[in-house]
Amino acid sequence: MCGIFAYMGHQPIPITQVLKALHILENDQEPDEPTPVGGHGAGIAYLNQKHQITLTKVGKTNKTQRSPVNDLQQQPSLAAASSALILGHVRRASPEFTDTIHYDECTQPYKPRCPTDLNIISAHNGYVQNYQQLKTKLKTKHIFESEPIKLIDSEIIPHHYEEQLAKTQNPTKAAHALYESLEGRNTIIILHLDTNTNQAHINIMQKGKTRGLVTWTNPNNEVVVCSREKPTQTTFSNFLNENNYQKIIHVTRNDSAQLETHFTLTQKQHTQTSR
Repeated sequence: MCGIFAYMGHQPIPITQVLKALHILENDQEPDEPTPVGGHGAGIAYLNQKHQITLTKVGKTNKTQRSPVNDLQQQPSLAAASSALILGHVRRASPEFTDTIHYDECTQPYKPRCPTDLNIISAHNGYVQNYQQLKTKLKTKHIFESEPIKLIDSEIIPHHYEEQLAKTQNPTKAAHALYESLEGRNTIIILHLDTNTNQAHINIMQKGKTRGLVTWTNPNNEVVVCSREKPTQTTFSNFLNENNYQKIIHVTRNDSAQLETHFTLTQKQHTQTSR
């Protein structure tokens, strides 16, 4: 299983700082865990100054490479970037997909080809047991980045959300419909920006046991999410304290949880709905 970091707020934070958190998350391994959280790939997506999503990701490019996040840290384009909407991922492939770890296309986050006024990115930790069946239920034509190599279960998620959003025109209802359709143990983070309304949405979902899920928010309802607490506390403790963040969700890897939390952020206000 994999690891996720996400941020949605008013104040841009440096991408380099997020990469430091991802590096810790990538190597995090509790004494009784057989593997670290990541090591098979890494990616980061963020809203750039043009109000578009920039996505950079790498696979495990050779046998001696120990840290895909280190490859991201060497990317010149990320060195000076900052953003208020960020989604990062470190990959630990399930046995079914270990033959795909060398490919960027099989690494998350995933960004489907959406309408021009809507940017969607998703990251997933776990395994979607019914991903092949869900693919057959899609009503419109979809292009899957990983499919030329091997369709990855995680890539089904944003495409289903995209169709549900087109159907309901409501991010919370779309996320709930997606949540109800998934089988298996899953943590899902979906970020999207509607440029028509200038609203950003984050959908946080947990189903069963995964690597964990920790969520912080503050009086402005800005949000920080990570699969483990240590990477965020190590790299963002001052930021959390200075901006009055409080932990509202803490699911460890030994906990089973069924939860959905949905936030919407605009320039002037931020609202939350929870299920």
